[in-house]
Amino acid sequence: MKKILAILLTSGVVLGAATIVYAEDGTESGSQQTISGETTADIQVNGTLGADNTDPNANIPEGDTNWINVTVPTKTIFYNTAANPAIVAPSYTIQNNSGRPVTVMANGFTPNGTNPTLPTDFTLKLAVTGTADNAATTASTNLITDGTIVSSLNSPLITLANVKNQQQAADSTGTPVNNKATFTYTGSATTTTQVNVNYTLNLKFDAVKWD
Repeated sequence: MKKILAILLTSGVVLGAATIVYAEDGTESGSQQTISGETTADIQVNGTLGADNTDPNANIPEGDTNWINVTVPTKTIFYNTAANPAIVAPSYTIQNNSGRPVTVMANGFTPNGTNPTLPTDFTLKLAVTGTADNAATTASTNLITDGTIVSSLNSPLITLANVKNQQQAADSTGTPVNNKATFTYTGSATTTTQVNVNYTLNLKFDAVKWD
């Protein structure tokens, strides 16, 4: 999972008969030089201490997990009542604080320990809402169907803009709006007694590589 921007610089530095071409991450780590008719070579060294992954110009390789900087809730809830089978839940926020866009995926939904027997009509869905300019990739994901947990998710939910509101390197920077999404739970279940259930929702984040 794997999309959690420095502008592509193309530059040439002549060293004897050698030419250095900048890689897409702004370094020369992926380039080569050929020394011909010389006895020495100079190699540029660019380092960053305490790289800030909220800075789009940070010297972090494209696609590196160190770009991931996302705020999500630690706990969420859903419920219904015996009188009304519809599942209701608060709305929760996912926010990308990174200098790169981040793709959010539903990676797993597992029970915590052994839950009681579930109603056979129990349906639970993860509902994701983006913004007017950045709609959810998958607005509704099945987590439980007819009382059975969906075993394989791996469902892309949304790609959030970076902290400068950019989806691509060429986009203009602005107040962050499209770096946020909300989610909640929907569904239904019929029950005449209170049943407490506990699950873990696993989200996966991929930093988007900029060209």
